[in-house]
Amino acid sequence: MLNYFRSGLRLKLILLVILGIVFAFTIIGAYQVYVEKNKIAEEMRHSGQERAEMIAEAVANLLVGYDYSNMESLAERIVRQDDVLHLIIRNRDGKVMVSRNKPSLPEQATLSFTAPIFFSGESIGKVDLQLSLARMQADLNRTYRDVLLAQVFFGLFLGLVIFFAASRVIVKPIAIISEHMKNIINSQETDLPAALQINSHDELGDLAHIFNTLNHKVFTAQQRLREKIDLAGSALMKTNEQLQQRSQELEQRSQDLEKALSLVEKLAVTDSLTDLRNRRYFDDNLAAAFARAQRFNEPLCLLLLDIDLFKQINDTHGHAAGDAVLQALARAFKSRTRETDISARLGGDEFSFLLYRTNRDAGVAFANSLLAMAQDMSFTFHDQATTVGLSIGVACNWDDIHSIEALYGAADEALYEAKRRGRNQVVAYPFDAPPQ
Repeated sequence: MLNYFRSGLRLKLILLVILGIVFAFTIIGAYQVYVEKNKIAEEMRHSGQERAEMIAEAVANLLVGYDYSNMESLAERIVRQDDVLHLIIRNRDGKVMVSRNKPSLPEQATLSFTAPIFFSGESIGKVDLQLSLARMQADLNRTYRDVLLAQVFFGLFLGLVIFFAASRVIVKPIAIISEHMKNIINSQETDLPAALQINSHDELGDLAHIFNTLNHKVFTAQQRLREKIDLAGSALMKTNEQLQQRSQELEQRSQDLEKALSLVEKLAVTDSLTDLRNRRYFDDNLAAAFARAQRFNEPLCLLLLDIDLFKQINDTHGHAAGDAVLQALARAFKSRTRETDISARLGGDEFSFLLYRTNRDAGVAFANSLLAMAQDMSFTFHDQATTVGLSIGVACNWDDIHSIEALYGAADEALYEAKRRGRNQVVAYPFDAPPQ
């Protein structure tokens, strides 16, 4: 009969605790999940619209200046962000200027935002931005987890209240055991704690006996562990100092490596003598520029330039004088070139210019300005004044030219025509026969 009574109490306590936890999960959990879900969704919508407006502000100047290279680079960096799936930049006519996509799963939820692009108070286009709701789902999952943990702790608290109210007969011995454990944990003494005194002949009495036995074994193990900790402590401190020193060395090496890589990248695309772009950089960008010009039906002008009788300068005054002429002309070329254009030294005394959104007439005007600038420059070597002339060939993709090879060949043919006509002049392709 006594065993049955104990089993009945145990069953009643379990039923009461389960009912309390279920009630807490149902009422509090449902409300918290609803509130947090709405809050996170509103934050996502507000944040997405702000990001779309910030992107519109960032690309306004690029769109006005037709700086497609930087616009595409900016779009590429934005799409690399974890939650960005799609970005489109349109002009005022709705034409797509830049479009970047990231593969997404068909069932993936998204949010779309649109922001107008303003320049000087006038709308010049718009930005379409599509964001993944994966981050929102992750936030909701964390909310579910937090709510679940909160409900678990609340259920445990409610269960304890029901437990103490239902039966002091079971709770009181447990409280004595708990208090004894706390005293052992908070005690600063290193001696063996006093034994737990519960003399009931039931499960709680057995528990007290087991606890006393375990406590004795734990005390013995702690004594041995302290000895090992004391021995390992000094070794750990020494190892930690070595690791810190090694970490500092690695950090310094990493900084040195980053500087070296930055220098290597610059040297790979820069002519060391003139500090202009080198032939490798020019060739890599010529194909991309020509493809973009064909795609958007925009003019692209290519200039090839040689210094007239440059070999005589080297033979007469030495290679140092020739290098000085190249450097002076390169500085002058760089000052005349727009940031969106490319000026490069192809090798020797040969230079090239790639002018975006520039037709044949504008290219010829630019070439004549370079020619006039060179004629105004004077060099003195060994007390002898020297001037230089330039032969310049101009070609534009709008002059029935449909390939990179044809564009380069036309500019090269115009350059040699300028030399045949007596040098120090500009010839544009297609050119008429020279006057007799």
